[in-house]
Amino acid sequence: MSLSPVREHEIIEELSQHLEDQYDQNLRGATTEEEAYCAVLLSLDESKLLGPELKRVERRAEQEAVALGAEGKTNMFGDLGQDLRYGLRMLVRSPSFTIIAVLALALGIGANSAIFSVVNTVLLRPLPYKNPDALMMVWEEATHLGFPFNTPSPANFIDWREQNTVFEGMAAMAQQSFNLTGAGEPERLDGRRVSANLFNILGVEPVLGRTFRPEEDQPGSSVTILSHGVWQRNFGGDPSIIGRTINLDGKSYSVIGVMPRTVDLPSMDNWQDQIWVPIAFTSEDATSRGNHYLEVIARTKPGVSRQQAQAEMDTIAGRLAQQYPEENTRIGITVQPMRERIVGDIRPALLVLLGGSDSSCSSHAPMSPICSWRAPPCGKRRLHCVSPSAQAARV
Repeated sequence: MSLSPVREHEIIEELSQHLEDQYDQNLRGATTEEEAYCAVLLSLDESKLLGPELKRVERRAEQEAVALGAEGKTNMFGDLGQDLRYGLRMLVRSPSFTIIAVLALALGIGANSAIFSVVNTVLLRPLPYKNPDALMMVWEEATHLGFPFNTPSPANFIDWREQNTVFEGMAAMAQQSFNLTGAGEPERLDGRRVSANLFNILGVEPVLGRTFRPEEDQPGSSVTILSHGVWQRNFGGDPSIIGRTINLDGKSYSVIGVMPRTVDLPSMDNWQDQIWVPIAFTSEDATSRGNHYLEVIARTKPGVSRQQAQAEMDTIAGRLAQQYPEENTRIGITVQPMRERIVGDIRPALLVLLGGSDSSCSSHAPMSPICSWRAPPCGKRRLHCVSPSAQAARV
């Protein structure tokens, strides 16, 4: 037939698989192993039929060559069954390799899935706030003292809030722990004192009750908002919690709202907000520029970019430095996207881990037999699995 060695090998491979399939089919027909084997051998004895049939197939393959990427005429389900049996035989013949490959792929896929779920939650998923890209953290910039993101003083915050034209609103926060009593066992809660407009700036609605009103952001205020966790854990998720009085540090507070579980404000440490009260600056606080302890969240107006906000805040910083040289000389202002603040410290590490897990999964691929669909000259598409070394030799 004047076939090349490569083509001869392909024909032998095809015939071998055909004979194995025929043997399996004979066994399923309730014949004995010996009868099935003899039936296969008898088919080989029909040499007068085998040779002409191969020549006919070769001629048809030349006439009906399948272009690269084109679909040949196939019996999809018949081919699939043969391919699955062929693949299983390959795996059974190398059990040790199969176990190693499956374990390696399982570990790689599992690690990749776990890391991606973290990356998706932290880096990709939007923050649970209205238009989160407009939310900014605003800091004092004191790089000369080693504090590029310094917590602002109350007086500086008040001036920023009153003098800027680029933010819809600006709110201050200050961490504070509270001793909760009168609700079962006494418990110490992580909380914050916040500006009355904080939750409006975030665009978050309470699941029960309301948020703070401006007139409640005054000294002597006695209202509080609970986190979803405290409401569930300490008060059993009681829907009638609104209006109930609780004791914080020995003082009575009226519960006016419960926030959703998605509220997670940025902090300088691992602080977990469990309760909020109005920040209620005193007259002394309002003039204090040497006490730096606030965190500030602001929302840019529509169409205002971070760069535009930064430019105006730079102007305000320069003006305050001239007005209060003793306290504000060399004190600038830094505008930082809220997402950057939340993920900034762990973003590089997560990206490295994600890249490492992807590399790990991809490095396992050369270990396994390479399976590919190809159309041999007989015109029949078949899935062939070859070893990495054989694949490299072909390339």
